[in-house]
Amino acid sequence: MSLKAEKDQAAYLRDMADSAKKAAGYIRGMSFERFWDDQKTRDAVAMRLHVIGEAAKHVTAETAAAFPKVPFAHIRGMRNRIAHDYGAVNFKVVWNVAKEELKPMLTELEKYLARLDQQEAQAQQLRQAHLDIPPPSTRQGPRIGM
Repeated sequence: MSLKAEKDQAAYLRDMADSAKKAAGYIRGMSFERFWDDQKTRDAVAMRLHVIGEAAKHVTAETAAAFPKVPFAHIRGMRNRIAHDYGAVNFKVVWNVAKEELKPMLTELEKYLARLDQQEAQAQQLRQAHLDIPPPSTRQGPRIGM
């Protein structure tokens, strides 16, 4: 995979991770009953699951293969249900996904993204080191009188 394609894939994975963190944060410390009674939180979590699914639609099979524990097909399916049949969304399923399934996915994505960030930092250091090297001198010895 080209570096640009890998960066594009990383952007989708970062979107997934970011939305997973937000959805988990929205329900932190909540019971299901409180979640159920709070329509704004239900909508916000559903929207974050939609964003995760939308990003997952753009993850290639090659990239998805690097994450055998992440159920990309189910994630896309959840997005489709939320996007196309919102009135039939089962919020017990939304709750379960947000409470139980986002953390393992997030763990996998964060490990990968941390490695990618480390590789990018190393590449940046090499590029910077290359820029700091003065160009070779074309002089052939000391020049008197200059």
